[in-house]
Amino acid sequence: MVTNSSSSTQPLCDNKQSSVLLEFKQSFLIDQHASDDPSASPKVAAWKCECEGSDCCSWDVVECDTDTGHVIGLYLGSTCLYGSTNSSSALFHLVHLHGLDLSDNDFSYFKILSGVVQLLSLRSLNHLSSRFSGQIPLELLVLSKLVVLDLSQNPLKR
Repeated sequence: MVTNSSSSTQPLCDNKQSSVLLEFKQSFLIDQHASDDPSASPKVAAWKCECEGSDCCSWDVVECDTDTGHVIGLYLGSTCLYGSTNSSSALFHLVHLHGLDLSDNDFSYFKILSGVVQLLSLRSLNHLSSRFSGQIPLELLVLSKLVVLDLSQNPLKR
């Protein structure tokens, strides 16, 4: 929670970041069967644009830097996301992300995204049991700040 006085009149995140998150949300179906966790919750379903004054930093599973308002964490584990995406996904416009959790969703055996290399600030990437397939892209090696990488329980090739 931000305690400075300007936060009561200014949204933490700008409309561009809210739009990026909403575009990302629209690229997936929300399906309870997309998760193996019986307590999974479609938290992104509640993301809505109230346009001016909408504060995506108050949305569930979104973490923002309290000084800059940049989205730095997106924790979408067990949120019932179903579908696939590509390397031009809106997600990769969130270049300040430090943490990204896409675990326990159904990405339809889509290949691990090479677009993630645009997230140069990424420190933690969790794709556990997300039904990603294919080879682990060598491009992940450019993520020099990455300290946690979990790709387990996916049909990956070496």
